[in-house]
Amino acid sequence: VADLEQRIRELARARLAPLRDQLHFDFAADYAAALPNDVVCEMLGVPADDWDQIRADADQLNQHQDGSDERGTNAVSAALRLANYFTALVTDLRRHTGDDLTSGMIRAEVDGQKLTDSQIVAFLFLVISAGNESTGKTIGNAWYHGWLHPDVQRVGLKGRAEDWATETLRYDSASQMVARTLTEDTAIHGTPLKAGARIAILPASANRDERVFPDPDRYDLDRDTAKLISFGRGPHHCLGGALARLEMRIALEEAGALFSGYEIDLRNARRVHSPHQRGFASLPCSVTHRARPATA
Repeated sequence: VADLEQRIRELARARLAPLRDQLHFDFAADYAAALPNDVVCEMLGVPADDWDQIRADADQLNQHQDGSDERGTNAVSAALRLANYFTALVTDLRRHTGDDLTSGMIRAEVDGQKLTDSQIVAFLFLVISAGNESTGKTIGNAWYHGWLHPDVQRVGLKGRAEDWATETLRYDSASQMVARTLTEDTAIHGTPLKAGARIAILPASANRDERVFPDPDRYDLDRDTAKLISFGRGPHHCLGGALARLEMRIALEEAGALFSGYEIDLRNARRVHSPHQRGFASLPCSVTHRARPATA
């Protein structure tokens, strides 16, 4: 992952390039959501011309109908388009493998057996949805809290991007909950639970546990965040956690190199409608650009 830093920085700058002369743009749609998607698509061998369409469909996957637990018709259509696209991608890469992750899975063997197209396509769905949604939403959440806390915005844009991203992971992580099935009888805080029980785990709540984080409802870049569990623990630790952290830091660093300040038009901002993701689908903002060095 560390070897990807320079390339991620190049992709961040490419997404920021059209915004260099703009005073108003949508931080969530134009940048925060786009960068992680670009990174993951490139890793998977998706041609650059298709990145924006992949993101548009991935954004629809977890959208739900108002007042319902059911996915909307747009989500179903997006899933079908992605399934068809990934199937065609795997077929093409089987004929012309490269150095991307999908080609690596095509060449790989598990217990002496090659992975099937269905197995690879299922993994592509996982990586595309998990690899860009939470990361992009958390970058947007950091931008939002920088607007709410001007001191955070000031120091964050001036070099404390990593602290800014990490405290956002603790205070307002995009990933709110996960479901698990207990494999054995256990007790949690004195409540007995049977093997096979389905439980909801709320890492977003745990990150506000006052027994671990003093004054947990205060957004503080100086706090110790070593025990945050936004990426899970043990065998369920997020596979892309290190990549997500790197993308968040670079996204905010590169934004800080271009902008000295910003305001958010909250009246026109729009949050995602998802049962487990928290963040913005749209986050319109106005920015103040840093002075550019004079050219000779």
